[in-house]
Order: sequence, then C-alpha cells, then structure tokens
Amino acid sequence: MVKVAFFREELEIPEGVDVKISENGSIITVKGQNGAVGKDFSHIRGIDIELDGKKIKFKANFPKNKTLALAKTIINIINNLIVGVQTNYKYVCKICYSHFPCSVRVDEKNRMIYVENFLGERAPREARLEDNIKIEVKGDDVILESFDKESLGQTAANLKRCCRIRKKDPRVFQDGIYLYKKQIGNEIIWQIK
Repeated sequence: MVKVAFFREELEIPEGVDVKISENGSIITVKGQNGAVGKDFSHIRGIDIELDGKKIKFKANFPKNKTLALAKTIINIINNLIVGVQTNYKYVCKICYSHFPCSVRVDEKNRMIYVENFLGERAPREARLEDNIKIEVKGDDVILESFDKESLGQTAANLKRCCRIRKKDPRVFQDGIYLYKKQIGNEIIWQIK
C-alpha cells in the first residue's frame, strides 16, 4: 500500500458563522445564528488544526491510516456543527404500540423524558434529554430539534433504548419509540415510508 507523505485539507467557513480554536487546538467552538456549540478534540494526536482567516486547515505529516480516518471524522463533525448553527437539525420519532396506549411526558427542569404506561407497566420508563435540545410531543410523534447533531442523535437513541423489551419475542412485541425522519431545516434527508 502506498504511504501518504502529507495530509492537507481545508474547510471553508461560511458567512455568519464564527469559529474559535483554543490555544492548544483541543476545543473548537462554532457560533452561528441558532447558537454556539463547542467540541473537545483533546484525544487527537498527529493532526494540526489551525484557523486561517475564513478557513480551517488540517495538517498531518506521514499519517497512518488511523490518523487519516480520524482527520476525516473530525472534518465531518466540524462541518455538521457549521451546518447545524445555520439551520437546525430535526429528528421525528414515532410512538408505536399495539395494545396498551403509552404516552410521553417531558420534564424540562430535570432534563428527563418519561414513557408512561409502556406495555401496561406502572412505573414510567425514563430517558435522559441532552443539552440544547427542543422537544415537542404531537400526538404519536416526538419532535426533537437542535443545532448539535451529535446530542440530537444521542437523545433519539436514549429514547429508543429506554423502550427496549427484554425476554419477549421482538417479532411479536414491537412496541417502542422509533426514529423515522431526519431533516435539515425543512429539507428531508432521510425517511422511512
């Protein structure tokens, strides 16, 4: 396999978005019209990140395959942050049940989501609501909206995981809360039909 001597990549910063990099390059903060979000990249090694005007430059000398993969991942995470602070991400989940009608209640103060009467259980199941997430329950839909794609996906996963059914056949007992639509602004990027 051919070795790569230098890795150079640039990411353009659009108008209306402000990016700040800490002194050691470990914390990157992206600020836009929807809000500000920071990510900690202190775990990266061998990749230099620097801000040059309206561009973020990524450099690595004699990178290995893992370093190249990590660099591409970091570029995609920062790009998702830039898109998110311009237009919000939106995930729509469906509450599915066959016999016992369950409902979702949100406790904003404690940052918890409660699924009540799931499979007829008396105690509500609970999931953690991540920071910077707006949640709305409309009928059988749970609408999650945020500028941080990572915490949005984690909240949707927490909601699905809290409704996991154990010791029953999953082909028969299909109750739960499932993600079925992803949007950037009003544009649908993924949907189950």
